[in-house]
Amino acid sequence: MRSNQVRLNCGITMPVIGLGTYSFQNDRKTTQEAVHMALKMGYRHFDTAKIYGSEPALGSALTEAILDGKVEREDIFVTSKLWGSDHHDPVSGLKQTLK
Repeated sequence: MRSNQVRLNCGITMPVIGLGTYSFQNDRKTTQEAVHMALKMGYRHFDTAKIYGSEPALGSALTEAILDGKVEREDIFVTSKLWGSDHHDPVSGLKQTLK
């Protein structure tokens, strides 16, 4: 039987399908609109990376949706990637992503 979710080691289930937020010549407004549309469509998993330049737009769109009551923070999953030059200090890279 196929599932559209995966159970993590901590016991939480996460959607397998997520919206990738990479775009060439990243446009913050377009990314925010795409995230809002994805939320309306039911997406709860979003993929980003520092190198994509989309982390601020994704964060803003999710914050807005959470504050507007359109989605609960507990239902949102954000995956990101640590750039190679950040591997010497992964905690700093993580903090930047979370910011």
